[in-house]
Amino acid sequence: MIRKILSTIALGVSVCLALPTLSAAETNLLFILDGSNSMWGQVDGVAKIVTAKDVLGKLLTDLPPDTKLGLMAYGHRTADCTDVEVLSSFGSDSTAVLIKKLNAVVPRGKTPIGYSLLRSGRLFLNLKDQNNHVVLISDGIETCGGDPCKTAGKLIAAGIDMRVHVVGFDVNKDERRQLECVAKAGNGRYFHASSTKGLKEAIAEVKKEIRAAQVKPKPKPKKAEPKKYFFDDFDGDELKEHWEVINPDPDAFIIEDGNLLVLSSTPADMAKENVPNLFRLTKSMPKGNWVMTAKFTIEYQTAQERPYLALYQDAKNYIEVLASAYFPYGMMPAPHVVLEARKVSKGKVSSFAQQIWMGSRSFSEPIPQPIILRITKKGRSYYPAAMFEGAEKPKWVELEKLTVLRHKGTPAVGLYQAKKVGGESTMKVDWVKIETLE
Repeated sequence: MIRKILSTIALGVSVCLALPTLSAAETNLLFILDGSNSMWGQVDGVAKIVTAKDVLGKLLTDLPPDTKLGLMAYGHRTADCTDVEVLSSFGSDSTAVLIKKLNAVVPRGKTPIGYSLLRSGRLFLNLKDQNNHVVLISDGIETCGGDPCKTAGKLIAAGIDMRVHVVGFDVNKDERRQLECVAKAGNGRYFHASSTKGLKEAIAEVKKEIRAAQVKPKPKPKKAEPKKYFFDDFDGDELKEHWEVINPDPDAFIIEDGNLLVLSSTPADMAKENVPNLFRLTKSMPKGNWVMTAKFTIEYQTAQERPYLALYQDAKNYIEVLASAYFPYGMMPAPHVVLEARKVSKGKVSSFAQQIWMGSRSFSEPIPQPIILRITKKGRSYYPAAMFEGAEKPKWVELEKLTVLRHKGTPAVGLYQAKKVGGESTMKVDWVKIETLE
């Protein structure tokens, strides 16, 4: 049922986007009333459902005459999680009939907030560029296994032109947190009411918000946030089982204080398969677009350190981004970093590099730490980047994209030296993260 509704909404969005924009925006207001059994609970000696009906009924008679009203309720007929009913579609009933239908709601069932929001989305399909609002009045959180916060966000991201306002009536901290999330994800506002007086004040604020929106531009739909696919912050005492160590040297790494601590004094080259302690993730990468990042703190001592984040398949097939430091010498008075992106495909190397000056920082602290390395996949293109989080104004420095038609690699991190020098360096890996972008 829910999949069918989502499909209908998706189809409707594609249709309504092709409709001509109306010359004058109209106000469409849908009230969703909580008809769950908990609404029999009392506030100030009166059942919450009685107070809600009274306050909402008075609001219905005090709105501009050109406002098209709709009414929905849930949990008022059965204990079924699909008990959501559109009692009145926009503008189909007079105020008197709406109040009659409102007063007929009898609390009985559960709280399917997520499902009611899905149903509400259908009512706004062909109302693009109008002043559209949902006002949900609830005394609790979802009890049917849905995720109303996520649902509200998906409706907005799908192009449904609506704002979801929520009135939390006599809710606790945890319940308020979920209801606030619904309002935020739905580009609306949350109003808290812990008493009869508070509910009246909250509804009055809702009315102000709706009227103000008639003259304010509607906010743009929020972009979908990246979704976490993998995260390791190296807590505990041992390297977790989802890592394999290629060319292991157990004396040169340890898990300590929430970091992967790596020691390196060995010249190496990833293409020669001689990089010591190459930490590769055994978990496969997600399908579609993604971004992987790793946070490092490097003890630059020899000017030959090569900390890296890679998408590694084998020595002849990988992508890596490196952050190599160079200290002041000769004609180079300031410390600088060379960021390098390298693609090796069947042994053939392509690379890009960018030099970054660190200004007048002292020799004793030449490179702002920590450093975050990143590789982003979009289609067949891979975008390497780095950010010096310890800089005064940290920002991402992006290199040229690399294109790979097929890649089976997984994330790898580590440290090696470019040349043999009389010294060694340490590196701490704070975390490694993978997020999906769609």
